[in-house]
Amino acid sequence: MENRINKLLTLKNNKKYVVLNQAIYKEKNYFYVVGVTEDESDVLDEFKILEEFQKDGTTYVRTVKDRGLLDLLSKYLKPRA
Repeated sequence: MENRINKLLTLKNNKKYVVLNQAIYKEKNYFYVVGVTEDESDVLDEFKILEEFQKDGTTYVRTVKDRGLLDLLSKYLKPRA
């Protein structure tokens, strides 16, 4: 697993996110990300948990939508005050 914390991810739809935290759960890599503006000068109020997966030797991410998995991962990925 590559450490992607504080790295920029640009998705296929050209949306950009900075990785705030990451974790492995059941042998899958997950990222807690925040959206950034197109010019990368400011953060947006858009937070997501993304799951990394491989397809045909290429690495992709997809948004986690399962409520139970989101609740579990958010306990570990979201920053604590």
